[in-house]
Parts: sequence; C-alpha cells; structure tokens
Amino acid sequence: MAIIKSEQWKPKGVASLEPAALHAIRENDHNLCVVASAGAGKTEFLAQKADYLLSTGICRAPHRILAISFKSDAAKNLKDRVRQRCGPELSGRFDSLTFDAFSKGLIDRFGALVPAPYTPSPDYEIAFPGYRDWDDFLTRHGYRHLSGKTLEKAIARCRLPIATLNLKNPEWKDVLTRFWAEYYQDKNLTQLTFPMINRLVNYVLSHDPRLVAGLGATYPFVFLDEFQDTTFGQYDLLKLLFLNSDARLTAVGDNKQRIMVWAGAMPNAFTTFAVDFGAKQETLISNWRSHPELVEIQHAIAVSLEAASAKPEAKRVKDVDGDVCAIWAYDDRASECDGVANWIATAIDSSEMAPEDCAVLVRFKPYELEDELGPSLASHGVRLRNIARNPEGASIAVQDVLTEDVTQCVMALIRLGAFHKAPEDWHASAERLSIIWGLGPDNEADQEALQAHLGAKLADLRNYMGANAPSDASCTTLVQSILEFVGETELRATVPSYRRDKDYRRARDGLTCLLKESAEGETDWAAVANNFDGVGQVPLMSIHKSKGLEFHTVIFFGLDSKTWWAFEPEDSEEMRAFFVAFTRAMQRVYFTSCRGRGNRLAYVDDLIANVGVDRIPGPTPN
Repeated sequence: MAIIKSEQWKPKGVASLEPAALHAIRENDHNLCVVASAGAGKTEFLAQKADYLLSTGICRAPHRILAISFKSDAAKNLKDRVRQRCGPELSGRFDSLTFDAFSKGLIDRFGALVPAPYTPSPDYEIAFPGYRDWDDFLTRHGYRHLSGKTLEKAIARCRLPIATLNLKNPEWKDVLTRFWAEYYQDKNLTQLTFPMINRLVNYVLSHDPRLVAGLGATYPFVFLDEFQDTTFGQYDLLKLLFLNSDARLTAVGDNKQRIMVWAGAMPNAFTTFAVDFGAKQETLISNWRSHPELVEIQHAIAVSLEAASAKPEAKRVKDVDGDVCAIWAYDDRASECDGVANWIATAIDSSEMAPEDCAVLVRFKPYELEDELGPSLASHGVRLRNIARNPEGASIAVQDVLTEDVTQCVMALIRLGAFHKAPEDWHASAERLSIIWGLGPDNEADQEALQAHLGAKLADLRNYMGANAPSDASCTTLVQSILEFVGETELRATVPSYRRDKDYRRARDGLTCLLKESAEGETDWAAVANNFDGVGQVPLMSIHKSKGLEFHTVIFFGLDSKTWWAFEPEDSEEMRAFFVAFTRAMQRVYFTSCRGRGNRLAYVDDLIANVGVDRIPGPTPN
C-alpha cells in the first residue's frame, strides 16, 4: 500500500476534527495526555491517529501499534473503528486489547520463564475471588484482625518475589506468602487472579530485559484508553515496558469519570503519567454524544467535580420533545417498575426509540432489578436483557460473549444466512477470512477465490437454515460447520487470547450457549440472530458496565440514600459514578427515586435543580 506524506494526510470518514484533536494526532515527538470528557469522541480520535501513523509510514511495518482499553467492548469498538478508517491491510498492525488480555497474553507466551516458585502451570485457571473469599482466607490462616479488602489491594500492588519485600508491617509478608502458596498448591492447576497475572508479568519482564526490549521494538506507539482507571500494578507494567524506551504513549481519558478507585485504580493517574513520561496535554472540548440541554446539565455536575472543567461544545441536535431530564419520584418499588415499564413501552410504540436504544442502569446488582422490572416490561410485550448475566451453561457474561473474536466471526456468517441482504456482514466476513487465511488484500486471485468460497458457504448455510428450524441441535451444528469452514486452528492463531484451549473453549461455548438461548421458541433464524444481538430488547447493566457506551435514552434506577449509602458530595467516587451514568445519554436521561428504597439525595437534587432538572411524580400505568 502506498505511503502518503504527513502533510497530505486528512481525516477519514468524518467531515472534520477539532483543532486540538488534529494537533494531538500529529504530535509524535512527545508523550501525550489527552483530556477527553464524555462524548468527546475518544474512539474516533484514536482511530484517526492510528490511520495517520500507519498510512504515513511513521509507524512502518513490521512495527505495530498497541492500544490498551479497560473493557472488552471498548477494545472491540476501537479495533472495528480502526479497520473502518485504515482498511484491512494497515489495521492488521493495530493490536487492540484490554489490560487484562494484554497481561494474560504475555503470561501465556512467557509464563514458563517466570522464576520458581512463581512459575504458573500452563493450564492455569482464572480465579475471581469475592470479598467473602478474601475474608475466608484470612480467617482460615488466623488473620481475623486483617481486612479482606486490604489483602486484595496488597496482592495487586506487591512486587515479586515476596521474600525481597521490605514491608512496614512484616506480618503482611507472611500473609502474602501463604496466599500465593494456596493458589499454587496444585502445581498442575495454578489459580491466578488478573492482579496476580499482572504481578507475574512484571516479575518475568524485570527478570529478563530481552523481553522488554522485544516488546519495545514491536510497539513504538501505544494508546491508553480510559487512562484514569489505571491501577498501580498496570502502571508499574507500563513504566517497566516503555518509560526508558523510544515509544510514544498517548493516554486518553477524563478524571471526572474515574470510578474504579474502589477496585485499585490510581487516584492521580494522569498527574503521575505527565510527570514520569514528560507528557504534553491536549484537551478535547467537543461533545458529539449529547445535545445542548443535556450538556448544560452535565457541565454543572462536571464543575462540582473539577471547578476548572472546560464547557464542552455540544454537537448533537435535540430530536425529542418535552423534558429531557427529570427525577421521577415513586412511593414504592412496584409502582416504580410498573410506571417505568409503561413509559418505555409507550415510547417504543410511538417510535421515539427502539428498545435496544433505551438503557436501564443501576449502581449494583442488575439481577435484582431484572427480577422486578423484567415482568413489568414483559406485560407490555417488551423484553429486558441483563447483559451482566451468564447465558445458561456458560462461564462468560453476555456482554463479553458479544465482543469475542469467535463470536464476531461466526455471527457474521449466521446473519448472512439468516437475512436476504447483509452487506456489512459480507464485507466483515471477507476481511476477517482474508486475515485468518493469510491472504494478500491486494492479490486479486486470492480475493476472487475467497469470494467464491464465501459464496459457496453462504449457499450451504441458507440451505441448512431452510431445512432445519432453530433448536439446540441445529445451533450446535451451525457453529461447528462455520468453525470448520473458517478453520479453528487458523482463527486461534490470529487471536492471542485463544492460545490456551480452555480460554478458547470458554469463548466458543459462551457463543453456543447464547445462540441456543436466543433460539428458544423461535421458528425463524432471522429472529434468532436479532435475539442474539439484542435487537428489540432493553439492555440492563450497571454503571460500570455502561462506561464507553451511549444510548438514545437512559433510565437510572435508584437515586436514593440506600443505593448510594456512601455518597459524599462534590469530588467523590459516587459523584463521578453519577456523572458517568448521566453522560451515557444522547437525548434523554431520567432518574427514579423511590421512598420504599431510601431517602432522596438532597445534594444531587439541589445541584441539578439549579439547571432546571425537577423532581416530579413518575409516570404511571395507563
């Protein structure tokens, strides 16, 4: 592919970019901190910067760009956007991963080099201990006086080997030694949490500088999305890999959306990065997500968090009538669910929005609201979809299934078979197969053969779907048939996270389980595909799962003192979580407050009342 001169480069796929974005795209002599508030277009900015680096040859083959996000759907969205902007040839040198996936990939490759006694078994298992597990460990080992939460943080921050640690409280050295020994007690089946994997990666890289040099040479450019949520352990890894290298790092994010301190995020990641890496700062001020009325309210909240917050320029047009924000007050939870369900159904029936464009958010435990709101919506013929739950028989959440590479590969072909026209899936399948099969994108003979193979497989799929109704058996057969066509070995070779059998099987089985679930009661494969994709379903998720997503309308359940039991006004994690929930909306956002759940949050009520948001009686059933 022809390389263009830097001065000839122009943004692709968009009419324009704001000056600060253009400057940050062309700035590659220094590391960068890019402050990008909600709706500022972080994904688009990073995709354009990737295209600039790749198409101008600044990042020339065989060099690659590494992009690290904190959520799998964010990593997927960025990967897809780069493919749209750069095309398949250049985007093949763009690696978009979560921090956990990046660290895990390194352990899968170099785990055998971790010095004993910390060498993990090749067939290790991923563990997800909860707070009860931390407390149980301390109780069993005679440390009742210590905190499980403190133990969790200590594991995430302690460097290996533990024997060399110089801790203020020497008792913790014994605690940590016992913890690692317990998780390593079966030498053939090590258990590892993601923070433990992070510690192992730091250990093996510090033990073998050749690995650091190799990674630094591979990735001269690194993108860090949602950088405000970086943990201490993750930051240690970044410093180890890139602090003394020639790599240029671009950290993008917004302190006002820092809601992961409870999970170990650094309280001042941007400040620390700017000092350590000598980073320059750029601030994006456009808001491409929300219209002016919502941006006005968002800015009032932002100023309560950071007094110097720049006011964004709203770029979206308002396309709804009436109030775009309110606090809906209810006396009891039954009235709350029935009233909201009726309002959603009415808005769907009047074509104001599609079901999948209306998100229901909660602070914690979406499964509890699923049990309450689900039946109320069902009475109106509307389905609620809890994307945080695991499909029956799967060990992976719906939201994560949807972002898996094997899912993207298989479902594109299923949609091609199910729908008469699906041009986007045809192009996506052709691009994906070209990569998996190692075909040259500019080799006409290879591409003609690919198109012929794909066409023949599509005919086969349509024949099968026409002769076999959706069922558990037919879903299993479809998945197996498509994977045989694609080549599981070849597919896994292109996805680092599928290196181990159990990781690949977890993703593949999650896909199959969700497909079977989507087929229940259906006679048409198009309906199965739509069910799988969440079409016609109202998504339910926690605030933390909603980060990076956007919806036409957002309804947040639980603006009350019980839901926000630790709420502190102004600059607090709770206020930042409220800001994140608010900023998911493109057109409307409503909050429900129920006296049966708790008292009102006076500080929040008063804050948004100053910009015209009222507490009003919530909608009621007809």
